[in-house]
Amino acid sequence: MIDFISFNEQSAQLDSSLPRAEKITGCQIDGLYIRVYEPKDAIEEVLLVYHGGGANSDAGYDILARQVSHDGAVCVCLTDIRGHGRSTGQRGKISHPQQIWRDVDTVLGHVRATFPGARIHLLGHSSGGGMLINYFTRYTPTQKSDSLILLAPEFGPFAPAKIRRGVLLPFASVKTWPFVLNALTRGLLCGDQFAVTLNFPEEVLALKPGFVSRYSVNMANALTPRHPAKQLTALPLPVTALFAEQDELYDARLTAEFVKACGNQNLRSGIIQHSQHLGCMFTVSEEIRQHVMGIAGKSEA
Repeated sequence: MIDFISFNEQSAQLDSSLPRAEKITGCQIDGLYIRVYEPKDAIEEVLLVYHGGGANSDAGYDILARQVSHDGAVCVCLTDIRGHGRSTGQRGKISHPQQIWRDVDTVLGHVRATFPGARIHLLGHSSGGGMLINYFTRYTPTQKSDSLILLAPEFGPFAPAKIRRGVLLPFASVKTWPFVLNALTRGLLCGDQFAVTLNFPEEVLALKPGFVSRYSVNMANALTPRHPAKQLTALPLPVTALFAEQDELYDARLTAEFVKACGNQNLRSGIIQHSQHLGCMFTVSEEIRQHVMGIAGKSEA
């Protein structure tokens, strides 16, 4: 099971010791909540962050945003996926998977209009990473983005079984038959049916009552890669995939080997030492900086 207790302790400790952001603003765009952390320097790079399954931008991502925006000229934007956090929509449900991917276009359009001329980098943590893989490979984006970071990405049940760690209580419990009916009817049936339970401990839900503990078939399909190996191969922009060395869900070494075997020349991977599935977001700021500066260097060459 994911170590929520250590994560909450780390989050509280860092929250009290980190400097506050220079400027934080929040807004709603087409029902989507966005929180922007602006650095003191001129903004040349924007990092748009998508949270993991069942969570929202208040689940420790504030720490990541403050770390990255404090380091230099990177502006960080946190957003809540529709049906999560402060974004609108029924909790854990959407009308169809494409709605979530279109929302990424909506947020990107707003960010680009707000910071014209800045390079925009997408970061997806856990299921947020799975969602962004789908965005680029199962949908045709209408907005430009400059690169992608996958942080402890959730590749879902269609990834090789050997990369997933065996646990007594999996984080997600799945009812299979609604997905089968949905696939057989090409999305006509069962899309609105709750079919995934996210097994947050009761003490976590007490601390974070805004967490979503059930997903409909449509929501799960929006966040879960259907053919992860083929989709990783097809990603059309520079990608850095980062894996937590002590991830409770995946074996970092085997997962990195799986990603490398996909053969995408745009994609590089690395392992974040001494980190877990959630806590890796607190120790990844240097890797993010290197990724962003690398893209900037190529753009200016």
